[in-house]
Amino acid sequence: MSSGYGGRGPDVVWGVQPQVGSGSIPKKFALVAGLAYVVGGVIGFFFTGFTNFTENTGVSLFGIFHLTPFHNIVHLGVGALWLLAAFTLTNAATEGLNLAIGGVYVLAAVLGFLGYLTFLGVMPRYDADFFLHLITGVVTLLFAGIIPWPDNSRHAY
Repeated sequence: MSSGYGGRGPDVVWGVQPQVGSGSIPKKFALVAGLAYVVGGVIGFFFTGFTNFTENTGVSLFGIFHLTPFHNIVHLGVGALWLLAAFTLTNAATEGLNLAIGGVYVLAAVLGFLGYLTFLGVMPRYDADFFLHLITGVVTLLFAGIIPWPDNSRHAY
């Protein structure tokens, strides 16, 4: 007899699960990436403070990654989304979130290379930020279920 939930059971609603299982590789990636981005966002505020929200003031991390408070908030938000996925979403929903975040980061890199992000204080040049965004986007897309993982847990709900 079908439960009416597509075989997923009544404990999964809109891709959110109440308990965390062992986790798939995409969920483990979301955990590591989420922690890295939250830590990076917090560290960024030590360099930028909370003024000049989107102005390019020349503040940079390691001398190559330009920072603004807005950039730090974006990193905190993306990191929080990844952590949400790692701890509460199903494997399929985590793959979907990885696909969305990866796509946005690839788009941000392309727009940056083309010079369309100056309104956010990002200068149009071949900046290290654009390469980092491109690498982040491509790696995240790889963890979005595009490639099959050997543990076959990506289909577990």
